[in-house]
Amino acid sequence: MSKTKANTQQIEAKFEETAFRLSQERSDFLLPQIADFVQKARWINLRPEYQRRSVWDIPKRSLFIESLLLNIPIPPIFLFEQSLGRYEVMDGQQRLNAVVDFYENGFPLRGLEKWSELNGKRFRDLPSLLQRGLDRRRISATVVLAESSKDSTFVENDLRKLVFERLNQGGQTLNAQELRNCLYSGCFNDQLVKLSGDLAFTEAWEIPSHAEHVDSKGIADEVLQANQMYKRMRDCELVLRFFALREQHRIKGSVKSILDNTMEEYRSISEGEADFLGSHFTEVLSLARHIFGRRVFRFKNKKGRLEPSVPLYDGVMVGIWRNILSVDAMLKNREKIVGRVDKLLANEKTFEIIIGRPNTSSAVRERLQLLTEAVSG
Repeated sequence: MSKTKANTQQIEAKFEETAFRLSQERSDFLLPQIADFVQKARWINLRPEYQRRSVWDIPKRSLFIESLLLNIPIPPIFLFEQSLGRYEVMDGQQRLNAVVDFYENGFPLRGLEKWSELNGKRFRDLPSLLQRGLDRRRISATVVLAESSKDSTFVENDLRKLVFERLNQGGQTLNAQELRNCLYSGCFNDQLVKLSGDLAFTEAWEIPSHAEHVDSKGIADEVLQANQMYKRMRDCELVLRFFALREQHRIKGSVKSILDNTMEEYRSISEGEADFLGSHFTEVLSLARHIFGRRVFRFKNKKGRLEPSVPLYDGVMVGIWRNILSVDAMLKNREKIVGRVDKLLANEKTFEIIIGRPNTSSAVRERLQLLTEAVSG
């Protein structure tokens, strides 16, 4: 009996200590209000770099606009009040993006059946009656407000993370980098997004050029959206891996925790500091391209075809960074460096260390050491 009481008391104490202190408010917003709030940055982090990149294609966006025209009930969006009068969009990014982009004439309606007469039309092309009809449509929002607690950091980070995860369980679950992008917004995260669009980087990973496929508003076209690395922000995670793994002291625990900790460490840096870090990445990437050419980050698979490898990318980038004071020597001896790396990949044992092993911290340290030595020679 005493044991049961003790357990009950422990459970109740835990509830009092860890239960989220929050309140919820519900509001309805007219579609023009939504566009206005986004333009005035009251609803922040809405554009494609937030949560995940914009994954709705034009037919799906069009279907949503058609649902609004038909006055079909729309699920509510969820907002988190980051500061007074400023909100993060926790769930509903794709719906809000569709509304804002359509009001800005960003895409023509396509694939509609109920309103097939509207296919090919942008907002400006709609009859005035339909425009006014859309202006009267509303989207409901649940606003989550965090109250004071014993640990405000717990509320800000754990609450947001938990809500993001739970809200997305019913749809396409956020992957690790999309979740980092939600939780660690700031100059460093913006820099990761910027660096992922570097031409040398996109060419190395066969991602369509951002210059050719992203418009002035930062919206990617269907060609770029079809690329899974771009669409799910795996390109940004690759850039993050360089910053996370280049320093030996960070490599402990799981790779996921290493990447998370790096985002946390750089979360509050200034724009100038982020640009300085970015210059490190672009310098190393440029050297990698000069040394290895178009086969950079690639190995020959069993069919003799060149295949990109994330572990090889880690090793080459970090190996060059750790030898960054010997740039002239690396460029002068690039053929020897390529030969050393080829030799490592031709050997069954070292191939397994570099390419085949799982991403444990010990395996990462070992492969980085091998490739650092190959580069330094």
